[in-house]
Amino acid sequence: MRKTIYLFRHGQTDWNLVRRLQGHSDIPLNEEGRRQAQCLQSFFSENPVEIMASSDLSRAQQTAAIANENLNAPTFFSENFREVFLGDAEGMSQDEILEKHGEDNWKRWTSHETKHFDFTYLNGESGVEAIERFKKGLLEFCEGEDFTVAGLCTHGLMLKRFLHSLRPDLQEPLPIPNCVVYRIEWSPEAGFEFKL
Repeated sequence: MRKTIYLFRHGQTDWNLVRRLQGHSDIPLNEEGRRQAQCLQSFFSENPVEIMASSDLSRAQQTAAIANENLNAPTFFSENFREVFLGDAEGMSQDEILEKHGEDNWKRWTSHETKHFDFTYLNGESGVEAIERFKKGLLEFCEGEDFTVAGLCTHGLMLKRFLHSLRPDLQEPLPIPNCVVYRIEWSPEAGFEFKL
């Protein structure tokens, strides 16, 4: 059975505004983030889902709840859908990370190229580890829940890395603004597929 999943990023937080890396830190939406999440209601009214999943962090749960307000679909939460864990760099601003760890490491960390997915800051989670975690959670969700179409709210870097892992042929990094939506499909035969 083929399933469709609309993957979307959470709305804005105060840490997004100052380019502070959140990782597993549990930062709520700000007012603009709640407004962005409300805009998702029109997307999901035109593309209804049978279940709404999200990361267990509050910014993702809040976004999914607002997006789901009119549909009132059942919900599903998993820590496997969290952002990439940043280890010692978590909570630092981009400027602080650049100063402490250098621009080359920052470029590797933020790269969409799979050849850099093994890089991590000290005590953090590499792109490879994060993608494996996310895929494990997504596979359990697809195999364990009865749906044809689902929504899933996750996080910016996690979303970018997962999608690029499905499409290593993409030369340019995918744009991942707050509340962007991308569509993937899953079947037991083909696994996960991402078509632009």
